[in-house]
Amino acid sequence: MKVSSYHSSNKSDPDVYHDHDNCRTGQQIPSYNKLSGTGGFPRCKQCIDKG
Repeated sequence: MKVSSYHSSNKSDPDVYHDHDNCRTGQQIPSYNKLSGTGGFPRCKQCIDKG
């Protein structure tokens, strides 16, 4: 399901944002590293594929 955009604050994570709650890459971001918004990053390929 589509959700509000979020990205990781961890510099070692990919520089992308996510907008689906079932994105496997996005699900691996611990809650303490999740930031709202796009962070100026491109959209995650897995999220693009989900629509």
